[in-house]
Amino acid sequence: MKPNRRSPLAKVFSSNALLSVCGLLFTVLIFSSCARHSSEQFYFGSYSEAEQLYNKGQYAKAIEKYQDYVNDNPEGNLAVISNYYIAKSHAALGHADQAKEIYQKIIKEHPDLVWANFAETQLKELENKQN
Repeated sequence: MKPNRRSPLAKVFSSNALLSVCGLLFTVLIFSSCARHSSEQFYFGSYSEAEQLYNKGQYAKAIEKYQDYVNDNPEGNLAVISNYYIAKSHAALGHADQAKEIYQKIIKEHPDLVWANFAETQLKELENKQN
């Protein structure tokens, strides 16, 4: 009688190995599903739309959307950031006076926020460009 030799393929498909492979595939599937939910998928209304427009260089449209956010959420978490990017958009469009006014407002009204520091830096850059 011949000894019962299992082929390597039969070993792979044994019940324990098959369970391990299924478990591994399930784990990969779960992690890949989580990876698809990046921060880009969070939606903050007109703020998110404004960000996309700003990143595409569509500054005039971005200003409108950022302003919509500020109008709807004047005390919202993103209101100061929206104002900062409104100013940056004005600067990109060559509206230095409007940009300066907004930067100064951010510095005056929110001196303890990092956005005031950013506004100060941008304000200095605008002033240097004009000199």
